[in-house]
Amino acid sequence: MKDRPVSENELDGADLYDRLDFYLSNYGSDRSITCVSELDGFFTSLACGQTTLLPEEWLPAIWGTSEDQPNWESIEQKDEYLHLVFILYVETMDTIVSGQCQPVFMEYDSGDSAEVLVEEWCVGFMRGALLTGANYQSDKAFIDEVFAPMRLFGTEKGWKKLETMNKEEIEFWKGNIQPCVIRLAQSCHPEIQFSNELDENPVIH
Repeated sequence: MKDRPVSENELDGADLYDRLDFYLSNYGSDRSITCVSELDGFFTSLACGQTTLLPEEWLPAIWGTSEDQPNWESIEQKDEYLHLVFILYVETMDTIVSGQCQPVFMEYDSGDSAEVLVEEWCVGFMRGALLTGANYQSDKAFIDEVFAPMRLFGTEKGWKKLETMNKEEIEFWKGNIQPCVIRLAQSCHPEIQFSNELDENPVIH
């Protein structure tokens, strides 16, 4: 893990995730977003909202309460963190606006097989929905339907339900995350034309 700022020329996708994970895991609290997958879910939720929140509304929410805001070791670290966060924010927003949905999930490789982990992403998505109020829109039946996978993988109540499910049921709900996010985004932004073909989700190893 690098502990120095990465220059603009060095930065690629892997560096972006690596550096953001460094800041999120080292400067956060138990109430903070702690990894890139969770942050991507948070930003995707903001992108699906009916109104666009200003940075001063969502930036503090990454860390939690006012007491959880980081004490930076230097202005250079703070500036780099903000630079990286805005890169991921713009990338996520542009993805939705361009009619695509590409959640950045985690992947656990046991050596014999690889498992896609969606919990962190869904926790971030639910955090964003709480901030935008998307989880409490007037059409409760529709919201319950499109939020079902994210509530299942992203809330304590959902985790208890997962304990009673078999592997096939869990995989079914994992496969519904992307379509449900697209439906939510389309309901709030009908002007966006989403592709009928689902893209393969990026994963962080």
